Amino acid sequence: MAIDHVIDLGLASPSKLAVLGGSHGGFLTTHLIGQAQYKFVAAAARNPVCNLTLIVGTTDIPDWRYAEVYACEGQNSFTDAPSAEHLTFFQSKSPIAHVSKVKTPTLFLLGAQDLRVPVSTGLQYARALKEKGVPIKVIVFPNDTHAIERLQSDFESFLSIGVWFKKYLS
Repeated sequence: MAIDHVIDLGLASPSKLAVLGGSHGGFLTTHLIGQAQYKFVAAAARNPVCNLTLIVGTTDIPDWRYAEVYACEGQNSFTDAPSAEHLTFFQSKSPIAHVSKVKTPTLFLLGAQDLRVPVSTGLQYARALKEKGVPIKVIVFPNDTHAIERLQSDFESFLSIGVWFKKYLS
């Protein structure tokens, strides 16, 4: 894993690794904490794509979900009425499929008006972590969309990330 290589080179300390991402970066963040569960001491995810099955029929860009899972073949596979086979495949490629392995304290920042990645996908993932006893914090910005770009929300979002990381990286 690339993280191990960076640690072996002495460029990073295993006790100081955190991961942050939004949207597709949140997809990667939640995948990383589920598949490299002992590598990160903290995580933060802004509007993360946690469950492709849940959002394929509710997102404003459903064709992108097919491209996400099927790559170039996604263009040929796209339909507004996914088959049970497609839904099962989406589930297997989603971070939620690895949620049982997560140990990393995670901050979720969610825009309640997000049509791209509906707030429910982040809430589902956060609730699963909470049920397992993993420390979480969820901040929902009631008037924000996918970008969480209102000035006050953007400021609060990144300030909260800094506070969260300081708490776990100190």
